[in-house]
Amino acid sequence: MNRARLGLFMKLAVSALLVWFLFRFRDVSSSTLLDAVETPRWGLLGIATLVFLVSAVAGAFQWGWILRASGLTTPGREMGRLYFVGMFFNNFLLGNVGGDAVKIVDLGRREGSTVRVFCGTALDRLLGLCALTILALLAFAVAAAWGLTLPPVTPLILALMVWSGGLAVLLSARISTLFQRLFDRLPWPVVGEKFGQFVAEFRLYRRRPAWLGRVFVLALGVQILRVTTHVLIAYGLGLELTIAHVLQLFVLIPLLGILIALPISLNGLGLREVAAADLFVAAGVVTLDAQAVAVEFLAYLVQVLVSLIGGVLFLVGPARSGAGDTPRD
Repeated sequence: MNRARLGLFMKLAVSALLVWFLFRFRDVSSSTLLDAVETPRWGLLGIATLVFLVSAVAGAFQWGWILRASGLTTPGREMGRLYFVGMFFNNFLLGNVGGDAVKIVDLGRREGSTVRVFCGTALDRLLGLCALTILALLAFAVAAAWGLTLPPVTPLILALMVWSGGLAVLLSARISTLFQRLFDRLPWPVVGEKFGQFVAEFRLYRRRPAWLGRVFVLALGVQILRVTTHVLIAYGLGLELTIAHVLQLFVLIPLLGILIALPISLNGLGLREVAAADLFVAAGVVTLDAQAVAVEFLAYLVQVLVSLIGGVLFLVGPARSGAGDTPRD
């Protein structure tokens, strides 16, 4: 068994174990789940799907904006197509990074620089994670002032330190030079060479702090829309949420997002639902584990539904015209 298959098997085992735990030891069963979705508000669920679609379009714009700023010449319309294709493969390749690999390899071959596409995609991911974490910290500050029940803020602070540290290493000339010297001393020259290539690509972004600020604002807007999708689904399942509950969800859902970004389960299956049951019930947002599981599983299904657009675009093939280019600034 090669390493890739072993990794897939381990993720599948973790997801299966967590699902078994959920049904065996928590207040979750087929009957309680059916009760949780018994009276759906289809209009609100439809709006939730539309909101997530808007966030996906904005996310495609963000990715294309970053790559066009690095000098890539592929039309913005085609970059948008590849973004949705990547979403599709993220959900149907049994892994949460497979779609990134598809779009990086495809666009990298066209542009003759896979490294440049990889670096732009990494910047897109890091800015998105920073925006998600900062959004949660801002909501946490307001919720704490209201005296609302929330988990410790430590995981959010640690996550922000990791994302910010990654950006600092790649965007700061002084810090990247220190790491370059460190890697050059290692007995594996290829590590220093690859890091040097990455730093050289990120130099294109380092010189544009105002532009980076604008991209971050867009990333923050994308994350707000994605958290709002979960909130609308909760309302769509008939949950009576107060303003305080909504504020709590703006902390809890980013925590879930950071958790399922860890490559330890199959597309977050099982991990997402167990963590949601723990966090939502403990905070008092819902009273039953099954309600939390239903909200998060439906949110995942909305993501899968929207990603099917990428499957259609993959079958259609590359865009032929240059219309719809993503602006450089």
